[in-house]
Amino acid sequence: MSRYRFELAGPADDAQLQAILAATPMQGPLRLCFLRRPSYFQAAVVEGRFRQVVAARELDTGRLVGFGSRAVSPRFVNGQPASVGYLSSLRLLPEHRGGTLIARGYAFFRRLHADQRAELYVTTIAAGNQQALATIASGRGGLPAYHPWGKYHTLALSLRRRLSPRRGERREGVSPSLDIRSATPDDLDELLEFLRRAGSRRQFFGEYRADDFLSADGMFRGLEWHNLWLARRQGRLVGCLGGWDQSGFRQTVVDSYGWPLRWLRPAYNLAMRCTGGPRLPSPGEELRCWLAALPVVEADQPDVFARLLAALREHLGRQGGQTLLLGLHERDPLLPAARRLAKFEYTTLLYVVCWPDGEARQQCLDQRPPYLELGQL
Repeated sequence: MSRYRFELAGPADDAQLQAILAATPMQGPLRLCFLRRPSYFQAAVVEGRFRQVVAARELDTGRLVGFGSRAVSPRFVNGQPASVGYLSSLRLLPEHRGGTLIARGYAFFRRLHADQRAELYVTTIAAGNQQALATIASGRGGLPAYHPWGKYHTLALSLRRRLSPRRGERREGVSPSLDIRSATPDDLDELLEFLRRAGSRRQFFGEYRADDFLSADGMFRGLEWHNLWLARRQGRLVGCLGGWDQSGFRQTVVDSYGWPLRWLRPAYNLAMRCTGGPRLPSPGEELRCWLAALPVVEADQPDVFARLLAALREHLGRQGGQTLLLGLHERDPLLPAARRLAKFEYTTLLYVVCWPDGEARQQCLDQRPPYLELGQL
């Protein structure tokens, strides 16, 4: 008889879910713990409109030993709205690894998948997480197919550095016709229309609605209007970029550093102290940073993105912020401009995941650049 039972977790399991997150840092050169305090379920509202948490429970103790999350939301696929799933927070306590729990967990996910809410799923795995790459992304029997879709880069930009370029330093063209200002709730209808228009040019961009911004349970929970900046040209909205503080419900804590960061961190931090750049925290310390939200620019205009990024960094810096994290796919045309400003970079691998009934849809995906909202991962 099996020692474990798979079931959907609920709010009564919140404390155990938190304990598993704290005990299972993501592997790689920078080992991070992704915490969800004070409530896992309240934090999960940003991941999707429909959410399920699959838990593995040890029968003789009643203790949870692992879990994973399935969320489904409307996203743009080949330019058209479609329901797409997101698989995340796949965790298993170290002493329970090596058996059949992973395969059994995915079998439970497949039974949930039979509700036909989504054909395709997206997920990310840290580039240095060899254990995950050798197991869940291996394509072994019983597991869904993991199709590689390139690299997703999270860039750390300083909010304290001097924003004006040095003499001879490259800068994007500046257009005096651009009007850059922070948003208000009165801008919501125009913003939603812009996101549908511009976001459809990206694969997997979310199809958002008003309550995603207005509700405490919305997918942009905690994103304040005065921290969302809009760019207009001749009265037309052509870009947006926000700063999202999620520290009240989602936290990232440094567990440890691998080689070579463990030895380079002191010298790196000394250099950052001199230049005003973001430092690497000590193990056990929380990464206190803003997340860039909705880096969206019509036709990927570099002057619009440069002006938005400069305005947001100055705005957040005045609030005492030190670091802005910006996530973009390797094929996103906005990435090169952001990369020139980055002091540090963290790479994850994007996968499109499907069971056999989604293979035909997966093979029809076109090559427009993928988009994932960093604050919803």
